[in-house]
Amino acid sequence: MYRVLIVEPQEFSLAALLNLPVWKKETEEHEGFECVDTAANGRDALELIRNQHYDLILTEINLTLCDGLQLLKQIHVNNQPPLVVFISDIVTFSYAREGFIYGAFDYLPKPASQQDMENLFSRAANELERIKKQQLSIMSIANVHFNPEQINRLLDSFDRRNQKVIGSVQLMIRSLYNTPNKIGKHPDLLVNKLYVSLVEGIYSRHEWIQLYVPRSFHEQIDYLELSNPDDFAEFYVRKFTYLFEKYCLLYPQFEDKTLAKIHTYLLEHPEENLKLTAIADLFYLNHTYLSNLFSKKSPLRYSQLVSMVKMHRAEYLINYTDLSFEDIASQLRYKDFHYFLKLFKEIMGKSVNEYIRNDDSFDNYTI
Repeated sequence: MYRVLIVEPQEFSLAALLNLPVWKKETEEHEGFECVDTAANGRDALELIRNQHYDLILTEINLTLCDGLQLLKQIHVNNQPPLVVFISDIVTFSYAREGFIYGAFDYLPKPASQQDMENLFSRAANELERIKKQQLSIMSIANVHFNPEQINRLLDSFDRRNQKVIGSVQLMIRSLYNTPNKIGKHPDLLVNKLYVSLVEGIYSRHEWIQLYVPRSFHEQIDYLELSNPDDFAEFYVRKFTYLFEKYCLLYPQFEDKTLAKIHTYLLEHPEENLKLTAIADLFYLNHTYLSNLFSKKSPLRYSQLVSMVKMHRAEYLINYTDLSFEDIASQLRYKDFHYFLKLFKEIMGKSVNEYIRNDDSFDNYTI
């Protein structure tokens, strides 16, 4: 079944759509469509889209917090977005035009009839099948240009903090752009397959890293600003370099196995009580012994390590949540807000107010 998200603020309109006898109907030509989630506003829809996979999104344009066009724009920041269809009683030319500019698959006026929906599902299934075949083709070609052994070698080099891994990734990316392929005019799709394989491998080996660099960071591409292979290559190398540098900074080499385990715990639990006495008790160690162990065998003192972990987690919360700075400080267990601000600037190099919190902000949205 193809997975569908419906974004509709009016309960009677949602009920009318769900009551049409078109759901879960399979034909000889295509699979059926199933509504697996609903949302009443754009913000809730974006949250669902970040955490779930959908093949098709049916949305009203007139939404609160984030309207349908803004939602569409955010969705199409991702490399492999779902199909988006507007079902709305807003039928002005300007809205329809803007929707198609940003990649809407179709537009249906309300109320959508059974015939409208059956025709839509037929066309959507054909498009989804075309996308699936293209992806399979890309995977087949990718296996010719790079294989699991090569990916694993790059991942091993990444784990060892070997700076040469950046050059190796850059070389592979540029060679893929320069090598003739069979996927038409979009070699970036093949490069993206390589990049996704690397990123998924890194996040699989080091699950804690998603607390500091979300997967969505790697999916955000503005194709309107990328016009040639050099632009795309630079984009991927820049993203990979950022991830590598963040990994090296947050995960320094520990020769002592006990310290390595404790450090991994800190990275996995940045919002918990990380006082030395609490960690010593958790690992059944004397806190004086643990303090001395860090002094002798760690590149950083324990307090420095905890502060670094918490401030980088704070940076994530600033960039990717709507929490106030005060709430972030509290969530990271800092009772003195002014001390938190001072520590953040000291470690991150700029104050919290210098961060532009506009990843999910629509106040300055323009077409």
